[in-house]
Amino acid sequence: MVNQGETSMPDSDKTLEILKDIRDEIRGVRGEVRELRTDTNQRLEANNQRLDFVATTILDLAGQNRLVVRYTKALAERSNDLEPRLGALESRVDKLESK
Repeated sequence: MVNQGETSMPDSDKTLEILKDIRDEIRGVRGEVRELRTDTNQRLEANNQRLDFVATTILDLAGQNRLVVRYTKALAERSNDLEPRLGALESRVDKLESK
């Protein structure tokens, strides 16, 4: 229905206007998708950097742990080697003191 004072648009003009509106909406959606994709990529990059840092830290800790284990084993083996020598020294001191 047409109100008084309004002119009626031909159907082809209405169709053209609707198609233009659809086109403009699609352009807007494409822009939003582009922004979303950019934001997502930035977030993924930040997360990847954090994960790289975590992985590097874990590898460093594993290396330090290996060093501690080796050092502890060396100390344990050294104390086993020292025990007989210490006993021999104590025996010698006892003999010297008894003279």
